[in-house]
Amino acid sequence: MKVEPTKQESVIVAKTTNKKDAKSTFAWWKARNEDTLANELLSTAAYLKENQAYRHRQTAIYARLYGNHTLFNFIGQNMSKMDQTMGLPADRPTFNIISSATDTLVSKIGQNRPTPVFLTDNSDYKQRTMAKKLNNFIAGELYQTKAHEKMPLILRDALVTGTGCLKVYETEDAKVGIDRVLQTELFTDPNESIYGEPRQLYQVKLVDRAVLAAANPKYRSTINKADQAYVDNSSEASKTVSDLVMVVEGWRLPSGKDTGDGRHALVCSAGVIYDEEYTKDRFPFVFLNYAPRLLGFWAQGIAERLMGTQMEINALLYTITKAIKLVGVPRVFVEQGSKVSKASLNNDVGVIVTYSGTKPIYEVAPAVPQEMYAQLQRLIQYGYQQEGVSAMEAQAQKPAGLNSGEAIRSYDEISTDRFANLSRKYDTAYVDLSYLIFDQAKGIAERDGKYQTLYPNKNGTKQVDLPEMDEVENPFVIQCFNTSSLPRDPAGRQAKIVEMIQAGMISIKEGRRLLDYPDLEQVEKLANASEERIFQILDEIIEDGKYTPPDPFMDIQLANELVVQYYNLYSAAKLEEEKCEMLRTFYSQIQMLKKAAQPPAPNPMAAPNAPQAAPQALPTSPLVPNAVPQQ
Repeated sequence: MKVEPTKQESVIVAKTTNKKDAKSTFAWWKARNEDTLANELLSTAAYLKENQAYRHRQTAIYARLYGNHTLFNFIGQNMSKMDQTMGLPADRPTFNIISSATDTLVSKIGQNRPTPVFLTDNSDYKQRTMAKKLNNFIAGELYQTKAHEKMPLILRDALVTGTGCLKVYETEDAKVGIDRVLQTELFTDPNESIYGEPRQLYQVKLVDRAVLAAANPKYRSTINKADQAYVDNSSEASKTVSDLVMVVEGWRLPSGKDTGDGRHALVCSAGVIYDEEYTKDRFPFVFLNYAPRLLGFWAQGIAERLMGTQMEINALLYTITKAIKLVGVPRVFVEQGSKVSKASLNNDVGVIVTYSGTKPIYEVAPAVPQEMYAQLQRLIQYGYQQEGVSAMEAQAQKPAGLNSGEAIRSYDEISTDRFANLSRKYDTAYVDLSYLIFDQAKGIAERDGKYQTLYPNKNGTKQVDLPEMDEVENPFVIQCFNTSSLPRDPAGRQAKIVEMIQAGMISIKEGRRLLDYPDLEQVEKLANASEERIFQILDEIIEDGKYTPPDPFMDIQLANELVVQYYNLYSAAKLEEEKCEMLRTFYSQIQMLKKAAQPPAPNPMAAPNAPQAAPQALPTSPLVPNAVPQQ
């Protein structure tokens, strides 16, 4: 695949290289006017795109390998039909270890949904409450931006091409948006990013003219004057019927805290569309790298690491297929001169073959030696071993005899350890995304005065406002907690939860919730309704100062325990006195309800030898027969 610059880029590069001092044309962040900014930013991006065309060719190769395409037609002219509109040939390779290993890892790692959590250190109740609001806010933003659907896509990009990218930006309706970005759209200076920390980043992208104008209405006239992306006589001009404009977006990180030399600009061939000072210390991108190289910004993927193995597998499969078709077909040997009716040599059942002389002989010659099949299996096994993927996991199988929940859980933990580093990178990508989303939303709120999102919870959706800016000045640390630490199969999950209940680590209610069975959802809601109501009342006292008195319909004993815990927790965290008084009032009213619910004292004149009721056994949980009886 040959990547040619467009006519617009070629002209810009030619102008750039003809100048005496080429370096000065690349310092676009120092431009004093819009014309200079547009020309220098376009020339910088065009120069990098032309000098890094090898990255486009490599990515095209890796994508073809993942899609079961061959590499540069290395196994014969028949495979060239894959690139034609007539369809794929019938004798293509039939096993793709790259796609098998990639899809297995995407299914294994991508099914996790890490939960970013804002944490505070030695904070009072206000900061803890703020952290809780921020947790709800970031959960709502991940839901709104469909992050959980897009993160597995960049994981696949990282596995195939080496690096997956997500871009965080502001949408037309002043909301936070995220988009998947292919690494072929991004460029960095290889000298500056030798250790993976560039100060400049460029994105070159084709955008529909009308969409670009709608997103930037102030620059509609400039956008309408921009050249169409494919206006030359190259073969690319016939591959689109859209009115596309090539735009270049550049970021320059500030050199220091107060240097003021950071810049962010968006330009097209007609001029500047967007220009602002950039004060942030990172780019608005989330990068997920599979196997970072020793040097450089872009990482290595499975396709590159297994390319040699896949080529050998393809060559063997093609040879085996061709040999079987040429040699390994049944043949009938008829002696010359013998009187055999050739019409009788057919596929009919029970046909009678008449002959005179030598009897016809049916033979199938050995087409492929066993060593070739053995080599094919060795290559497949070596490929899986190199990337740490189990062939059984790729086939959705488990080893024979692995039937108990404990054994399945142990096997799952062993296979997961091989990808612990990749799992941490996936969690870190969620943390980076949370920081970028929060930072983008904070900037919108500072400009517009507020920012709202929808937070999905167990009771539906709830509208959440981003807390006031003066309340979030305190530093918060985001960590990721993965809810998939329990086994995924029902037997392993149930065995683990039963062990935790029997050890007293969790209650039966919590165990029922962790089982996550759909048919237990209604049971869980009913079982936890009383506890959730008490939590809601106490949270409203702490957060909003709203008081709701207890009543006989709630679990009085549980309410007594929780209000004592809330009082001890938040009074030490500098809770306001009026809210502390509400908790004390709530506790006093609970005592009154407990006293009213006590049975009357027995009659002292009753006979001393009155028969007593036989004690009944405490009920046990049907979920866990060996658990301690419920009180």
